[in-house]
Amino acid sequence: MPFPLLHSLNRQKRKAPAWPVLRRRILDLAVATPVYLLFAIFRLLPIGAASALGGWIGRSIGPGTGASRHADANLRLVLPDLSAADRLRIVTGMWDNLGRMVGEFPHLAALRRREARAPKRIRVEGFEHLEAARAGGRAVVFAVAHFGNWEISPIAAANLGLSLTAFYRPLRNRLIDALLRRIRESLGTRLLEKRMEGNGAKQALSILREGGVLGMLVDQRYTGGLAVPFFGRDALTSPAAVALAYHVRCDVLPVRFERRGGAYFDVVFEAPLPLARTGDRAADIEAGTRALNQRVEAWVRTKPEQWLWLHKRWYHPPPRKPKYRNLQREQALPPTG
Repeated sequence: MPFPLLHSLNRQKRKAPAWPVLRRRILDLAVATPVYLLFAIFRLLPIGAASALGGWIGRSIGPGTGASRHADANLRLVLPDLSAADRLRIVTGMWDNLGRMVGEFPHLAALRRREARAPKRIRVEGFEHLEAARAGGRAVVFAVAHFGNWEISPIAAANLGLSLTAFYRPLRNRLIDALLRRIRESLGTRLLEKRMEGNGAKQALSILREGGVLGMLVDQRYTGGLAVPFFGRDALTSPAAVALAYHVRCDVLPVRFERRGGAYFDVVFEAPLPLARTGDRAADIEAGTRALNQRVEAWVRTKPEQWLWLHKRWYHPPPRKPKYRNLQREQALPPTG
């Protein structure tokens, strides 16, 4: 604002009342306290025992929660031939995998150090695809899904001599967000707020232009994304991974972090996506995004219990209605031409 007084008044207006702010902090503390305690318990255990305990908690509690209804609805939508028993088996396995991830999370920094000395729990496959993509110091985009334990991606990258940058979405609970962020950054990951416009996109482009490695989760619904098939049904999909790689002329490398059993994992680098350059940029990016969905679908079909079925992946929000004031303003404008 041009005048200091108006700026001051605006700042005071935006300032939240003390009680709602205090209430929000109390609620954050109430939710975060058991999470911190659970993390402390998991950290006291060996990683194998922590993984097993987390899996037991997940499959014991998760299937009975309301969130499981989203998972069951997704399975009925895209895999209609499954029986109710098969759907329950997949949902229970999904919760087991998520619980194991929580149990393993406090051990990630120690796991990175141990794997750097003597690889035991993480096995790498398809390294030749990574070498080819990185030839000559070229940048690469890792296309990652919510599959297996995707949180070990920075461990795999660091132990292969790669500095990984990844997008993340901050949690509303600042205390839990601080805990997760601290652990992720301890693995050497540079975090960018998940926002594919403005400063985040500029930073991502800068990293790729400098020959860096960018990791992106590509299997969530993205409002405003491309409606491309996933399990035979159109799903709103972000084209960001393909668009960034297309822009800087680097490869998109699909990478999955598959659970081999317990706290043992296979990191599988697949062949890069075929990115056509026909001169029609929009069509090329859409074709690449379709191909990426096909890769992720193949992973999920092989081991459906390792994918996060909780997302509203196939939901298409209705078009937004214009606000009443904006509509009045538009109607008041004289006709053009």
